Amino acid sequence: MNYSELQTALADWSARNDLTSYLPSFIEFSTAMFNHGQGGVKSLRVREMMAIENLTPASGACALPDDYLQYRRVVELASRRRDLQYVSPTYADQEYSDRASGLSNDFTIIGPSLYMFPLSSNSIELTYYQAIPDLSDAAPTNWLLTKQPNLYLHAGLMQLAMFTKDNDLFNRSAALVTAIIDGLNSSDLMANNAKSGTRIKGITP
Repeated sequence: MNYSELQTALADWSARNDLTSYLPSFIEFSTAMFNHGQGGVKSLRVREMMAIENLTPASGACALPDDYLQYRRVVELASRRRDLQYVSPTYADQEYSDRASGLSNDFTIIGPSLYMFPLSSNSIELTYYQAIPDLSDAAPTNWLLTKQPNLYLHAGLMQLAMFTKDNDLFNRSAALVTAIIDGLNSSDLMANNAKSGTRIKGITP
């Protein structure tokens, strides 16, 4: 299925031929829902959304990628790779009020920037979830539409039902969307962690 075919399917499944000009908005809203969640529908977070990018700091701050949604891992690229731990902005301001420089231990995120503490000039390797690309005539498909066209279909019907105030269609579509997203998130978690063992580090009795 591609962007045009998705619009046709939405019109067919809803049995509405008077909403053609609104269908692109319903699809756009669906993509935003997958990225950020909506009401009782959780956001989608699967490995196809993960990306790795090296960031160059300026005064201990790195600009986040434009498609950034959520961090997965932050590593300082020093002579030895150093995993950094997230701290709240309040904790960072109190604990590192002197803004000392050195190898970083922690990071926080404020607005579009990632801040390292202590301040460091070393690059950062950011593993993160990137936003699902919007569909359009110029970009008629993306990885999610290819993998789960039914998710886009029912999400689009959910948006359409909100617009037309069709409660029955909304409830059916929302239940299907929730089930599909929960299933994808659970399957991804299982694929990443089901067979991972526990490695004990340090001195043991």
